[in-house]
Amino acid sequence: MSWIERTTKKRIDELDQHPELNSNDFEEKGNNIMKDIKFYVIVILAAVLVLALWYQWNHPEIDIFPFHFPILV
Repeated sequence: MSWIERTTKKRIDELDQHPELNSNDFEEKGNNIMKDIKFYVIVILAAVLVLALWYQWNHPEIDIFPFHFPILV
């Protein structure tokens, strides 16, 4: 028995023991989790950008951004 057959047999046994892994509900849960993760990553990146702009505005002697925003000048 080759490693592919053993792996396939093991995977089929897992699916037989846990039928929810092979359902559409499991896929929908994964999609919802990915949407949540993407949202939180975007929120964190926006917060970092706002804090960096605030720091750039209050401490012009330390140049965080190599280019100057016209708003900050």
